[in-house]
Amino acid sequence: MVARTHRRPTARRAARQATVLVGAAALTVPLALAGVSAGATVPEAGTGPAAPAASPAGMDGHAHGHADDTGGIDGAVMRHRLMHEESAGPGPLASQDARRIDERTGGTGHGQDAQRLPAPQARHGWDLRVDGTLSTEAITPAPVAPNDEDDGAIPLARDLRLGPDRPGITTTGEIGDGPHGSDGTKTGDYDFYRLDASKDETLTVDVAPGGELAANVLLYDADGELVVGAQDMTGEGAVHLSRQLEEGGTYYVAVGNHLPDDPFDPGSGPAVITEGPYRLDVTLHARGEADTDTYAVPLRKGDVLGATVTGSARQVAVHELDGDVVQTSSVDTGIIHPDGSPLARGGNATANHVVERTGLYLVSVADGAGDYALTVGAYRAPSTRGEEAQTVLLDFSGPTFDNRVFGASALEPGVRDVSPMRDFLPQWGLDESDERAVVEATTQRVREMLRDEIPGSQVRVTNDLEDPDLFGEPGVSRVIVGGTVEESGLMPALGLSESIDPGNFAREETAIVMPELMAGDHPISLNPFLTADSDHVRAVGQSLGNVAAHEIGHFLGNFHTDDHDDPTSVMNTGNLLHFYAVGPDGAAGTADDDHVAMRSGRYDPLQGLSGIEDTAGRTSVALR
Repeated sequence: MVARTHRRPTARRAARQATVLVGAAALTVPLALAGVSAGATVPEAGTGPAAPAASPAGMDGHAHGHADDTGGIDGAVMRHRLMHEESAGPGPLASQDARRIDERTGGTGHGQDAQRLPAPQARHGWDLRVDGTLSTEAITPAPVAPNDEDDGAIPLARDLRLGPDRPGITTTGEIGDGPHGSDGTKTGDYDFYRLDASKDETLTVDVAPGGELAANVLLYDADGELVVGAQDMTGEGAVHLSRQLEEGGTYYVAVGNHLPDDPFDPGSGPAVITEGPYRLDVTLHARGEADTDTYAVPLRKGDVLGATVTGSARQVAVHELDGDVVQTSSVDTGIIHPDGSPLARGGNATANHVVERTGLYLVSVADGAGDYALTVGAYRAPSTRGEEAQTVLLDFSGPTFDNRVFGASALEPGVRDVSPMRDFLPQWGLDESDERAVVEATTQRVREMLRDEIPGSQVRVTNDLEDPDLFGEPGVSRVIVGGTVEESGLMPALGLSESIDPGNFAREETAIVMPELMAGDHPISLNPFLTADSDHVRAVGQSLGNVAAHEIGHFLGNFHTDDHDDPTSVMNTGNLLHFYAVGPDGAAGTADDDHVAMRSGRYDPLQGLSGIEDTAGRTSVALR
């Protein structure tokens, strides 16, 4: 596969990006990251998580001390690629010569009354461009003085007093000037702001950071539950959040790094990651004042919908006909689609949907004022076109590979040799004679998840012991299981996938799982969960299999889901170490281990998406 081209950030942007990535990764994976940036900073020793005890309570403590709430298995890597990559793929942009349609005026714009778009007769797919205008009236925010410290938790939040007479404010603040910043306890500074809102009002938050600050914006409800979050996904630094509030009540906006463990406790942050000043704008549009344009699209089972918007709009969403949200996007996730994907991409926001049921669906455009161009289209998934079933090869042999297939995640691009999985067995209390058993256990875990538990799946899952020379054949994707971060030349991560490919259009892709980070004394090691009661082969096989299935899930079209949904989905970020499948007894490889599977769940709230991902459904369409 042709390697994607990279954006070249300015020196200031590069420094900010390197700082947040090193800060996040160092707390999760404390490795030398000199290859990221010479100016990168690492949190002080002692601020990372302590090793967990092998008990349910110990696991919870380990999870709560796990600072990289945007990282998990591969989240920091995904964010890095969104920042740095430009896709050279063929997906249509809103500015290209798709058939053009104008927005219709009038009508309610909901359900059956939404403007219906024609579905051109095409064997494999179609796309249209819709030119429209959002009539939202801009709010001029009122300037207010900065907060006084300490304002680092919900009980300490400042009331912005938003309402009809003051629908917006602008102010400034600084992360790091509170008692928990770098001059204080070093758990990390947050600034909290309170507002009261009515049902269906639209909240918009914009943060323009200065210095080295790489900010997160977090929206909590009155109970301290995270509603949605946002971070910079462009490399420019600015953070934008827009949300139509489903319930009236009190809400809290927080600015800081990553997530505090407890939004009611100002000292519960993970560490000092980045600090600096920022400008904050918060506006609240009353119900009906924030314009949303909605279009009805006829789709068939097996279609893969793509939509991207340019111009004034900053949000695009896909809904069921009754209005239930499938996916709302405020980021161009298309940047990590493979080159072979035909789906629309390249706008301010890009959304997609893998269709399991024929019918009408809605695509909406929002979050802006003025003209926009929406490109929307649908293409038949390869599994519907009579192509040979997908094969997935798990390669434990330590193969040579070109890490440039991972785009901007390749910090030292080139052809690399990695050590085989068997080299890591002694660190889990096993030896080379256990290699075949671990390979078979890992393969079986992946087969169960992708073939046995997915309706209609025709996938073939094999390994290099059974089929040593298979990769390179048509329809064969592989997962390399082996190697260290240094050997791979990649960003620190448990695993990486070449792309996120809704519909599975690219059928010869590569992913990697690096056992190094799951062994020894690394903070996210499996070893603390290996007890006298553990079947070590089972524990290692299911852990490697779960991470491998997570990465396969990406190149089959799945995004990250919320760690706090129950039961556990394999597409969870991994921040809570769910991939080790530890049950109530606190040990891995025992009879009460959790069963991890491809399950539906809410999108991870910090990746720029919201809604419910039908993980099993998306995987089913990819593998039929």
